[in-house]
Amino acid sequence: MISVRRVPALVEEAGRPVPLLWPLGAAVATNPLWDLRDRPFADALARARQVLGVAGVPGPDLLADAAGTGQVTASDVEAALATEPWERHPDPAGTRVETTLARHDRAVGTALAAAADREVAKRCAAWVGGLVRAPAGAGFWSGWRVAVAADPAARRLGVDRLADELGPDPAKALAAALDRLGLDADGAAVEELTGQAARLPGWAAHAKWRSTWAAPDHPGPRLDLLDYLAVRLAYDVAALTAAGHRSGPDGCCDGLAPVPVEAPPVPPETAGWVGARTGRRLAALAPERAALVWLTAWEGHVRDRLLAALEDGGRDDPEEPIAQVVCCIDVRSEGLRRHLESLGPYQTFGFAGFFGIPARVWPDGSDEPLDLLPVLLRPGVELGEDDPGAERALRLAAAGRAADAGRKGALSAYLLAEAAGLALGPLAVLRTAAPQCVARLQGRRTAPPAEPRLDDLGDDVLAGYVGAALRTMGLTECFAPVVLVCGHGSTTANNPYASALDCGACGAARGGRSARMVAAAANRPGVRARLAADGIRVPDGTVFVAGEHDTATDTVTLWPPAGTGTAARAALERLGADLARAGAALAAERAASLPGAPRSARRPRAATRHVTRRAADWAQVQPEWGLAGCTAMVVGPRRLTAGVDLRRRVFLHSYEPERDADGTALEAILTGPLVVAHWIAAAYYHSTVDPDVLGAGDKVAHNVVAGVGVWQGAGGDLRLGLPRQSVFDRHRAHHDPLRLLAVVAAPRERIDAVVGRHADLTALIEGAWVHLACRDANRWWLRRPGGAWSPWRPAAQAANPMSDIQRGG
Repeated sequence: MISVRRVPALVEEAGRPVPLLWPLGAAVATNPLWDLRDRPFADALARARQVLGVAGVPGPDLLADAAGTGQVTASDVEAALATEPWERHPDPAGTRVETTLARHDRAVGTALAAAADREVAKRCAAWVGGLVRAPAGAGFWSGWRVAVAADPAARRLGVDRLADELGPDPAKALAAALDRLGLDADGAAVEELTGQAARLPGWAAHAKWRSTWAAPDHPGPRLDLLDYLAVRLAYDVAALTAAGHRSGPDGCCDGLAPVPVEAPPVPPETAGWVGARTGRRLAALAPERAALVWLTAWEGHVRDRLLAALEDGGRDDPEEPIAQVVCCIDVRSEGLRRHLESLGPYQTFGFAGFFGIPARVWPDGSDEPLDLLPVLLRPGVELGEDDPGAERALRLAAAGRAADAGRKGALSAYLLAEAAGLALGPLAVLRTAAPQCVARLQGRRTAPPAEPRLDDLGDDVLAGYVGAALRTMGLTECFAPVVLVCGHGSTTANNPYASALDCGACGAARGGRSARMVAAAANRPGVRARLAADGIRVPDGTVFVAGEHDTATDTVTLWPPAGTGTAARAALERLGADLARAGAALAAERAASLPGAPRSARRPRAATRHVTRRAADWAQVQPEWGLAGCTAMVVGPRRLTAGVDLRRRVFLHSYEPERDADGTALEAILTGPLVVAHWIAAAYYHSTVDPDVLGAGDKVAHNVVAGVGVWQGAGGDLRLGLPRQSVFDRHRAHHDPLRLLAVVAAPRERIDAVVGRHADLTALIEGAWVHLACRDANRWWLRRPGGAWSPWRPAAQAANPMSDIQRGG
């Protein structure tokens, strides 16, 4: 029998191929295969195929479309084949991971595993929805044992009796259930538990998040992965017992052949197009390897066009900027920065949108904190807020939570419709006919963030965070009269995935709070004095201003502090006007690819009206594209990319290599923002190549489940990843599924030193999860497997090197 002490480790190992699923209120984009990162990308995909049944690589339609639009050429494929000895990696497809109950079903023609899935999904939804009356502090296993005692379906299956037999300890129960299945070796137990998790990967992903990532005091019923797997096994053991299943050589599954993994197909229509010799080499490869060659060719094409554009573009920073604007590294900020710089001598910077203060904030009057930092980090400070409008906001929030509870309940949604239909009917008409009016009445875009209680932290702590941020981005001298710290958020209506459009660096919250926190800290005399003592002298006339870019409407709201001087007021006035013009130009640029946008919306004024109405429309399933199209991250000075139209596809993090001799700033960037950018790119990648398994499906059919996720239709598994409307324009992919390219302006030796000190970075780069290029000694270099660097040799130049980077405009 499996030792009970071994159970937590077995559960952890079994959960590795399962994604992580944050609740909807903090729907951050993540690499669904993050816990397989210790394997090379190709090997991780092979394991994911065995467990989740995914392809893991772009399919024939995506590749044929890329070839047809010139994003993959025959020379790109030939170059990809030359990057490594593909023939030496046979990459066998392997067999699917199955549960014992699923194998029994195959052997005798029953559907017991599907029936168990339905019962488990029902029980999970009841538990997270608070519909199970269980002792205070009880876990899912304990709550389930109470619930099944009164469940007729459970009695028919005999699960209620088994729950009593297995006892109250979930670890002991899981070990006993494995014993009843005849699984007494660690390897066999892990495969069984992995198969159990893969049956309903959405619920398993939420349970994994709750077990391994959620704060211990996270509110709501706790669904641990160990408890979840114990419940699953109980249903399977009961079903197999009732069916008279026997394990061992005399069992019904003896000699049953395993299910082979289906290899991803390679587009046959392009085989002749690449040439006879290349075609023969591709045909000789295992399908998985051939698909990776095509992916590598596509990525090489985009890389070459990007590096060529940076080689030919760029310009120096303005000598006397009107203002300096610090934006999030988010790809949507690239467009705002580009348009603003075209209107005058502005200097812009990129930094992760929490702007360096990893804060847990307690909103005034609330007992639920906000963690305004990347989910990869833990809060470093806690502080409260002073909000004059807190009481009204709390009343509105309470009313909103009550309405949400009514909509999400199993029966209360129908009661709410009956009881409140007469009152809500006129509001529904108004929201449909005049959505912007309703948005203004609700004040969604006008309420400023509350004032942070910075005295809770002290000037020494604040100066440490502000100084580190300024040094990392290279803003340590020549300050303009105004330094705008500009967070971002997205205003949408009736959108369960609204937080996925907000700031990932702020834990999927809006970035205005972080911007106001940092700006207020940088304006404190005590902080200024400590910065000066540390070599960063901010002139007395310079004022830091907080702002927020609404990425759905492309409007920027500023919150200047009281007592702004004359020079700063004049700069702010011009900055506000130019931000409005830049936002309108960006809205017109985006409208060209927004589904259903009229051609007239390609003019700035019309575009502003269109995107504002679109954001307030409660029937709009594609209010904006979010980070779709993200391809690369550039870490370097703005002069490297300024003046280059990167088509809202590139994360931009400011970095001055000459001011970072010891590599401290580079280390902070590569171990933090780069990993976040990889997560985002990987989430969009997998939601595009495997939308049925690792995508959230069609928004139109979504139903919210207790705020933890959505399911498609009336029940079943929680959906993973991004909604279809985030990556597809009808039936055509809007996002190009590519692995992230990191472009770093730094000496190769400095990059190697940082990578070598961090296991995760080494795994991502050596395992080909992330591609790496650098600017060193006035030329571009590519990092190859094994750590070797080779000089980049540009391909034939297109008339506009970035012209084919963005699909659909």
